[in-house]
This record gives sequence, structure tokens and C-alpha cells, in this order.
Amino acid sequence: MKNLFILFLFFTPFGLFAQEPVTQSEDGKSLIVQLKKHIAFFDADSVRISTEMFNDSLATLKYFMSSRNVEDTTVFLLTRKFSKNYRECIGERLPDLEVEDLAGNKLTVGKNKNISLIVFWNIYCPPCIKELKILDALKDEYPETDIFAITGNSRDTIRSFMQKHNFRWENIHLIPDCSYEEKYPLFKEIQIAPFSVIVDRNLVIKDVFVAEGMRRMLTVLDSLDKEFE
Repeated sequence: MKNLFILFLFFTPFGLFAQEPVTQSEDGKSLIVQLKKHIAFFDADSVRISTEMFNDSLATLKYFMSSRNVEDTTVFLLTRKFSKNYRECIGERLPDLEVEDLAGNKLTVGKNKNISLIVFWNIYCPPCIKELKILDALKDEYPETDIFAITGNSRDTIRSFMQKHNFRWENIHLIPDCSYEEKYPLFKEIQIAPFSVIVDRNLVIKDVFVAEGMRRMLTVLDSLDKEFE
């Protein structure tokens, strides 16, 4: 059974579905799922389906796959691929947004810096966590940029997560209990993470990044930051 999972995971992009029980192999060419005692498969409408139906659906290339451990069960879920080209949002203006960070401070996106990077993430997304660790470490390289990490995870969940992993992330505004679907209806169809948006002081979208790694993001940040030197 384990060989079956590694086989179909091989053809699925890691960054699009990585969750807590999924790890990448040493050669980087396949993924390994840490299976629990039981296994369950669900379609995009959260209806339980058979292994065969699950694999047949993946073969259509119309779905992403995610997985997570729930007590003694490893759950595999299908998510429909988004059809919207989010780069079409570039040039649009986001609505004003006042948020509350992990410490309870009231913040307004776009108020204090010329550039704001908004990262939508959750604690079950290893690529998101890696991205935020890098952004925190590189913050001094981008003095004109404010970084907001928005998640629907609760305040207590984020605090426990930070304490467990000894993360500080002092250069990032952590925004818990925040549904981007409500705050930013423009992005209500987001199904994957990390999903990041760069806006200027007027909240006009300068670029969008959808689970694509950080090289292009850092290049864009470097270019924008230099404009305000």
C-alpha cells in the first residue's frame, strides 16, 4: 500500500498540497506519507470515496491532493484546481484592512511602509513555514517592506506552534484568526498555500505568488525596495 502512495505522489507538485504527514525524499524526486493505522479518501465535496476513485480522479489532472493525520487516521482529500489566473489581479486595489497581530496590536496594512507583503499560510503547510523563516531572516534586506502573515489558525494555536518550534519571527506581523475569504473577497477561491501578494502604500497589487517558491518573490521585493531608497 505504501508503494501506491509514493507512486501517485511522485507526479504531484509538493508545494501544492504539503501537509503535516508528508515529507520529501532525500533525492527530492518523490514524497513519503507517514501513514496512520487507518486511511480514508475524500473527494472535493468531502464525500468519502474508494482508493480507486481517488486515483482515477487524480489521473484527470483536475485536482490537487492534500493529506493530514486525524487521530489514528491518515486522511487524503481532493481539491479542485483553481481556474482563475491570479496574475490578472495585478493592478487592482485591495480594500483597507485593519488587523490585530498575535500580541493584540492593531495594525493597518499599507500604513507604515511603502511596500507590504501579505502571506496567506497555515501551520500545516511546511512550504509556508519555510518561506516565513526565510522572510524573517532576510527582513533587514528589505527595509521598505512590511510583512503580514495572515492565517485562519487561532491565536492559541499559533502561540503553541511558535513555542513548540522555538520560532520568534520578530520581523513578521503574525495575524491569527483572520479569514482572507472574508477580508479579501478577491481571493476567495484560494485553495493552496503559500499564497502571497505584494501591494504598495495605496494597496495596489504589484505582484502575486501562488506556491511557486521564493526566487521570483525576492527578486520583485528587491526591485521594489530599491525604488524607494
